[in-house]
Amino acid sequence: MAGTRLAVHSIFVVQLICLVAASFLYASTKPFDPSSSAEPFISDQSGWKILVEDVSPVPLHDSVWEYVRNYLDVAVGQVNKLLGIMGGEEQHVVYHRQAERRTSVFVQQMREQISKLPLKYINNDDKSVVLPQLKMNFHMPMSVDVQINSRVASELEGAMRGKSTTQPSHGIILATSKQKGDSISCEEWVLPETTTATHRKSRKLRLPDIYLLTGCKEASIDVPDSDAIVIRATHADNDIHELKQYLQAEIAPVLLKIAYPAATAAQKEMHRIERIFVQLIDEDPSSHGEGDSKVHFDLLSKALSSSLQSTISPIINDLSFIYGGHVELLDDTIFWKDAIDLSSVPSAYLSLSNDIIDIEVGRKAVNEHKAETEAESGETGENESLSKKFVTTEQMSKFIQRHSSPNEGVEWFLLSPSKDHSPLAMRDRKSGSVGQSMILSDSEPTGVSLVQIDDDKYINSLSHSLTYLVGYIRELNGLQSQSVMEACAASLSSMTPVNCMVRSKQRQSVSFWELESIAQRHWYSVLQQVLHEMDAVMSLLHEHGSTLALPEHVVKKINTATHLLRESISFVENGFPVIYATSALYGALTTIESVQADADLFELSYFAPDHYLAVFSPLVLPLVMPMIFGLIKEVKRYKELTRKKQI
Repeated sequence: MAGTRLAVHSIFVVQLICLVAASFLYASTKPFDPSSSAEPFISDQSGWKILVEDVSPVPLHDSVWEYVRNYLDVAVGQVNKLLGIMGGEEQHVVYHRQAERRTSVFVQQMREQISKLPLKYINNDDKSVVLPQLKMNFHMPMSVDVQINSRVASELEGAMRGKSTTQPSHGIILATSKQKGDSISCEEWVLPETTTATHRKSRKLRLPDIYLLTGCKEASIDVPDSDAIVIRATHADNDIHELKQYLQAEIAPVLLKIAYPAATAAQKEMHRIERIFVQLIDEDPSSHGEGDSKVHFDLLSKALSSSLQSTISPIINDLSFIYGGHVELLDDTIFWKDAIDLSSVPSAYLSLSNDIIDIEVGRKAVNEHKAETEAESGETGENESLSKKFVTTEQMSKFIQRHSSPNEGVEWFLLSPSKDHSPLAMRDRKSGSVGQSMILSDSEPTGVSLVQIDDDKYINSLSHSLTYLVGYIRELNGLQSQSVMEACAASLSSMTPVNCMVRSKQRQSVSFWELESIAQRHWYSVLQQVLHEMDAVMSLLHEHGSTLALPEHVVKKINTATHLLRESISFVENGFPVIYATSALYGALTTIESVQADADLFELSYFAPDHYLAVFSPLVLPLVMPMIFGLIKEVKRYKELTRKKQI
């Protein structure tokens, strides 16, 4: 029985230790609920075990002693921070300043990989454009000789690459198809279905195709609604010399303008559109037809929604692929979601003042009040049907600014004049130009276009007015009002037999090569921004890794961002069009920015060790001390009884 009381006291002490250990383990593994008012006792660092990339900085020195010295400085800084001794805070600050100059190992690897890419730096209007190489599949459907195909492809590739030796070429690399051509005529040939447009919300990774058709009746360059380029030549495939001269003189310059528009076009400041807000102002719904004005207004509101979906949504879908940021890579396909917010608000009975509207009868401009007086006296006669009504751009600008909102993004107004103010147009006093649309400001994108309702055809009228907004969106993204191929055709000499053609000219979406033009202007700057933001996150994780909360869902986003960055560089290495790399880069940028703004990525407030003792000692000591003293007393008693038994 001598050891019974000792065993009981030992069990109590062990149970207390297990209770404290279990409580600590529970506090360290329980996920933190941001909605809870209580702060976590231990930060959640479960994400470290699934972090893929290395967040440590690149080494500063090469010698072993410098490595040891560096890590000793880190250890001293951590000890000084923990104990709060004099001078510890200053040394900690010095260490952080030293670490801020060092990039992470992952970002350094990415920069070394980028430096090996064949890039060409072009300066246009004091703005730099960096262009990588592009690979394209070359096909000659009319030719059955593979050697001739390879020879023609080599000649065309050499003509496009040029002879510059001072800097890397941004020319096109042609991969010759191994398939033999068919014995069909140029007019019978049909573009393969594999080159047609992809699904609305996905694009499959693929190299563009060049089809050279020989023996055609007319020479032309055709760019369908895809990434393919069809070249028709009147020369036969066996006439290598004439075909070579034709490709070098006529085709190669045109192909470079199509594939690399950023290299030749003037660089404009482009906006990344994140929101489009359309406000419809109907002066008088009852003037559009007979019946209840509320019914006409409801029909006009529904027509607005339908017109936006058919006119604006296609271009929003295309731009969201480039810089929307909500992308996902699955095998060889990129999926994305619309990231540009499109909203509309219809309003009624916000009319223009009569004193700002001028009526022009023939060649005489009079005020509307005077025109009404003449109409009452019957002096206008037949000239009344020939009258035109105008509002100056200054007055229209003041009217729109009174109803505009301070929200960011593109704000566009559709003004439907009443029957008394129709037909209405806007006129500039200085130039005398007359039009149906006007841009108010470039710094804050705002514009207005007039809606002329035609016999209750609301959708047609609104869609026609929204085409001005489509043109403005294209201009904000650095695209000309005319298509890429039309601009290409205008630049050709009148002596060339090449005709540039574009299919679906009325198509509101952006063509593949126009998207490539936008991506070429965005790619390099976004790449540098992603590297900078990712390096900042890596440095934060390295410097505050011991105290920073890093849940698993935050690390999953970091892994997604690093994966998208690696894939974007891989796309450029493999010669894919830049639109795929730019889309992945914006996905990485959006993801890493969401990590920086995540509330779960935080550091616990500093709590000195003496504060811990002051809080927990009154709770633990009254429970621990009696057990410890009782255990010591029982150990002494057990030894004394054991000694007496031995005597």
